[in-house]
Amino acid sequence: MRFLVTTEVFETIHTKEDTERQAELITSQIKTIMNSGKLVIGGQFADKRAHFFVIDVANELELLELLGRNILDSCKAESHPIAFFEDLFAFFERHPA
Repeated sequence: MRFLVTTEVFETIHTKEDTERQAELITSQIKTIMNSGKLVIGGQFADKRAHFFVIDVANELELLELLGRNILDSCKAESHPIAFFEDLFAFFERHPA
């Protein structure tokens, strides 16, 4: 199951000490996600303190494990199940109107 996950750093994280600590936690968790073999693509939005991930996991609990407390305690996170266009087109071919 593939999910689009977006995260945005909480507005309350703005002092130098808080941002440095948050950056350490987020960087550590992103490396964990990257090394998991579950990341399809990911990156940082250029216009704000936010990230995006497309993650392929077995279920929503595996997604939570990958995001971990480092992200969930530092960011607003949203997740949406997604289907790639190729899969969508195949669905419509199997189920014509």
